[in-house]
Amino acid sequence: MGWFAATPAAVASTIARLAEEDAASLPLLDLPARRRLTAATARLPFRPAKPVVGDGANAVHQQFELCMNFPRTSLFVAFTTAFERLIDASLAYLPSPPVARPFRFNDLVVQRYERGELGITAHRDHIRYKGLIAVIPLSGTARFFVCADRAGNAAREVPAAAGSLVLMRGPEYAGRRDRPFHFVQDITRCRLSLGLRHDADTA
Repeated sequence: MGWFAATPAAVASTIARLAEEDAASLPLLDLPARRRLTAATARLPFRPAKPVVGDGANAVHQQFELCMNFPRTSLFVAFTTAFERLIDASLAYLPSPPVARPFRFNDLVVQRYERGELGITAHRDHIRYKGLIAVIPLSGTARFFVCADRAGNAAREVPAAAGSLVLMRGPEYAGRRDRPFHFVQDITRCRLSLGLRHDADTA
């Protein structure tokens, strides 16, 4: 089963860009793959996300549904295995890979944002998510930004069309400790996205 329109060389170039950029993207999925994954979300047990996470100035406001439970037979598990192979082949192109090989994604989430919903305000992923963070929009339309702080200052939009791969730098990318603030807004068509991370606490 084929999945990817992107070559390992193109993904390697995007990974390398994270040394200078908080996030970078490129087209990833071919159309049949995107359609298969989108169709598979219809069988997922979504639940609402907590409307507010954190307190006071650190509060993150969010409005979407999510699923984090996938049986071994899930299409998303098979896809993750194929994606790990692509990432490993891509890292092989780099003289000094910024993350250890093989890099494993052991945390999967599918998020569903309905048209007109808030999305999620500026936040950073948990510090336990290491190395590379991958967000793969499957369908719909929304805008993805990285920014300087929780107030959303110095926001920069990262192209995140359906079928693309958005990569962000996590702690331990090339020995670094920082991780970017980012947010999602302007959901004009129901957005489905797959998030893949390496959770060091469950490795």
